[in-house]
Amino acid sequence: MSNQEVEIHVDPLCPWCWLTALWLFEVERVRPIIITTKLFSLAEINRAHAEAEHAAALKAGEDALRVMVAARRAGGEKAVRATYVALGEANHERSENLGAIDVLRAAVSSAGLEASVAEEAVADPSTLDELLAEHGAAVERGAFGVPTLSIDGGPAFFGPIVDTRITGEEAGELWDKVAPVLVEPRLFELKRTRTGKAEVGRHRERIAAVH
Repeated sequence: MSNQEVEIHVDPLCPWCWLTALWLFEVERVRPIIITTKLFSLAEINRAHAEAEHAAALKAGEDALRVMVAARRAGGEKAVRATYVALGEANHERSENLGAIDVLRAAVSSAGLEASVAEEAVADPSTLDELLAEHGAAVERGAFGVPTLSIDGGPAFFGPIVDTRITGEEAGELWDKVAPVLVEPRLFELKRTRTGKAEVGRHRERIAAVH
């Protein structure tokens, strides 16, 4: 059996995307799939109508994505994925500010790159150009948010959304159920109302604070 090639478009701002990406990275360990991490900008998709209170967060996410562009240039899929994982741990699990340069430096360092890659990425206009080009290509394929997945160049699907970390064989078993749906060209939408928040550290802290 040949490996399935799976693309996931991510933005480190989104906790739901973070959990889905972690699930897929686990699937790659237990099933014959190859993941390619692609970028999608929530800042760009919301630029025309974002409220002022969200502007700083969206800008922070955009800067983080530009750092991911630079990480990919320097070290390919391994580096961009490691940078994304580090950014997710910082943002979603430890409630750190994605826009803080020390957070960005730590993320690229964890990927085995020079910390200075972070400053260089945010200062280099070409990282924004590359990000927006990749975002635009995803939108042309039908993407409107994250996570967006496609298998073997097939239709782009929003989701799947998971609300907790799924590991090991359990991750593989869920993939076995979901993958046939993602390659079905006649299927357009399948959705269930969310019943809670993403099971990440910053949300657990808020829940604990009110009890």
